[in-house]
Amino acid sequence: MYHVMKKSLFACLVLLLVNVSAQDYQGFVTSNYAGVTGAIVNPANIVDSRMKFDMTLFGNNTNFSSNYIGVKASSLPKPADLLSFGKATFPSSWSNTDKNSPDYFKNNLVRYQSDHDKGMYVSTRLVLPSFMVNLNSKNALALSIGARNYVNIEGLSPALADAAYNEFSDPSIFLKKIKNPHFGMQQMAWGEYGLTYAHVFKDDGEHFFKAGITPKLLQGLTASYFSIDNLEFAIDTTNIYSFVSSQVHYSYSDNVDISANGGPTINFKPSYGFGLDIGGVYEWRPKFQDHKYDMDGKKDLWRKNENKYELKASLAVVDIGGIRYNKGIYSNDFDVKITAWNLGTLDFNGIKGFDSTMNSKFPSSKTDNSFKMSLPTAINAQVDYHLGKIFYVNLMGHIANLRGYKTLNVHDYTTISLAPRVEWSWAEASLPVSYNTFNAQAGQNIKVGAMLRLGPFIFGTNDLSTYVNAKDIYHANFYFMVKVPIPYTKVRDRDKDGISDKKDMCKDVPGTWEFKGCPDRDGDHVKDVNDKCPDQPGLKEFDGCPDRDLDSIPDKDDACPDEKGVKKFNGCPDSDGDDIMDKEDDCPFDAGKAEFKGCPDTDADGTPDREDPCPDEFGPLEYKGCPDHDGDSIVDREDPCPDQYGPRENKGCPWPDTDKDGVLDKEDDCPLVAGVIELKGCPRPVVPYNPVAQVVPMKAAEKKIIEKAFASLEFATAKDLIKPKSFPGLNQLANLMIQHKEDWKLKLAGHTDNEGIAEKNMVLSEKRAKAVKNYLIKKGVKEDQILTEWYGQTVPIGDNKTPAGRQKNRRVEMKILLKE
Repeated sequence: MYHVMKKSLFACLVLLLVNVSAQDYQGFVTSNYAGVTGAIVNPANIVDSRMKFDMTLFGNNTNFSSNYIGVKASSLPKPADLLSFGKATFPSSWSNTDKNSPDYFKNNLVRYQSDHDKGMYVSTRLVLPSFMVNLNSKNALALSIGARNYVNIEGLSPALADAAYNEFSDPSIFLKKIKNPHFGMQQMAWGEYGLTYAHVFKDDGEHFFKAGITPKLLQGLTASYFSIDNLEFAIDTTNIYSFVSSQVHYSYSDNVDISANGGPTINFKPSYGFGLDIGGVYEWRPKFQDHKYDMDGKKDLWRKNENKYELKASLAVVDIGGIRYNKGIYSNDFDVKITAWNLGTLDFNGIKGFDSTMNSKFPSSKTDNSFKMSLPTAINAQVDYHLGKIFYVNLMGHIANLRGYKTLNVHDYTTISLAPRVEWSWAEASLPVSYNTFNAQAGQNIKVGAMLRLGPFIFGTNDLSTYVNAKDIYHANFYFMVKVPIPYTKVRDRDKDGISDKKDMCKDVPGTWEFKGCPDRDGDHVKDVNDKCPDQPGLKEFDGCPDRDLDSIPDKDDACPDEKGVKKFNGCPDSDGDDIMDKEDDCPFDAGKAEFKGCPDTDADGTPDREDPCPDEFGPLEYKGCPDHDGDSIVDREDPCPDQYGPRENKGCPWPDTDKDGVLDKEDDCPLVAGVIELKGCPRPVVPYNPVAQVVPMKAAEKKIIEKAFASLEFATAKDLIKPKSFPGLNQLANLMIQHKEDWKLKLAGHTDNEGIAEKNMVLSEKRAKAVKNYLIKKGVKEDQILTEWYGQTVPIGDNKTPAGRQKNRRVEMKILLKE
């Protein structure tokens, strides 16, 4: 088992060969034609981009790198063979494990020696069908779907790396202490579903600003971690290891099944989390007016197919968030304190065997049953300079590993790139020159890449040297993408008249928007093809010929061509339109009659306005043209009641009878309540109301309904608003009346107590009775089934001196009557 452990450690070391780039799709994501892909580095990129619509069908970014182990170029297929299926084969030496053979597989490898800790990371990004659309000039949306995987291995000291490479069999390390302060491995694979919204906040001059946000649903697939802190050990020739105070932590997500036979299997049992990208973009547009135009009747339109900026700066924070996983059963934490340990007798075969061995030697300090793995949060900052025409240069910083080297954090490494490029709507090329902190530890300080976009296809690499030289290879990268791009195009206007060819009915002759691009030379709103005077502004009704005084009489037929007139007088004026020429009219600006020499009689009462005190009202001659509508010999303008006959002693108004009881108010002791003549207009006393004592025969249950409706009826204080607690009783009463719609009527009588003003109480009792009536009608009772009366405070049934008596007096009485 000891030999198995040594080979496993070496296998982990070989994994240092694999690394996927920290800056995905380098050289393309900074393009103005990146479309939905631009949201990867900054969600604000999608709005006001050069793409009207963009859809990625599939994309992949893959990079291989190492800061310790490289591969001899002679041990790999030739780059030309990679393009020919069937020719790209690896030498047979890759499968030779005989250490004494000249073709031993390690002879294909080279090591880069430095004082830096050894480490590796894997980060692959697959872009699945994703799209973006510019909704209008200020808003854009995008939906992105993808899958990503990261593996970070870090903190392997040079001494430990060399020992592992030699499978701990190099005699020079025997009895020597090897120290490693921190060694860690983190892995996470997940899917993500992002919805991006971006908005333009300012675009009205040389300063432009937009911002965007991408909330992401994260679907965790697998995750794991392993770390050893304060590792210190020595080995002798008998496989005895000495350890001093090390801390060991390891775990994996519970959807990974560690079986006794064979390797681990993954069950589809995803965990979920949330992520966020947010960013903004500023553009300096000193020549913004050069990118505006007028077209199709609209002013100051932006040319959507053009980049307006001279300098563009952006800042974004991406991959904020994380995913929480449940721990697998073979997860643990240990404090390792031991002086001597014969590893040759122990079982380190697989995670299960490792966990069993650790549990047999040390007490577990495991406390949590879950762990949260954070996303590779990074800051993307870039400056893009427009050199002129199709030439640009971009400086971008991908600032990564913001949380430092933590056990539960996958991360990228910081990359700084400078990328000159040329771009057109359907083609683009870029040569990014980049510095990556991880690659620099392997002596690869600067890398030159390339990107090519041809229509829907994008190809690129971060490192061209892999494909153009025969040196030892520590790095290789390639990415590709297939899209459905729909960029904005230049609005075509063949005749330069401000009407787009798409809407221009006369594409080869400059015209006006009014006639969809067809000409109107004299600007008289008559299309030249229909204009009999195309070079003289005229009127439509005269086929474009002029009428100087605009009197609808052509100048050639107008006796007064400079004075607006009428046809009847050959174009000469009749200002007031009374069929009397102005020169014969005593009142040329007021329409009148011939009998008054053109002066008006507005009310047609035979008295000219100039002699009529009431020129707008018909009146007899005896009153000098003023009316007396009620015939009481008092003219309306002096009569307070012009439509009611009244005696002169009451200034022409009749004596009132407010309560309509036949007793005039001046003789009525109860002028606001209908009464009888013998009581001087006051009503007869009313017997106190009993809601149950109905004259109409009815069932006991029906009486209870009426009693309940009366007893529960309450109004808001001093208002006709029925309280909600009254609704159930009124609803039952409504249903009862609907059942008796053929034979019953309901009389409602409103009453109040004596508090307040008697006139207002009368009005309130009326409103309350009608409020109950309206409620019942809304519930389906016919209007002709309900009668209403109101008495104000005149018919009390209780003592108004007590609260209880006043409560009784505030009521709406209900009485059932038989229909006649």
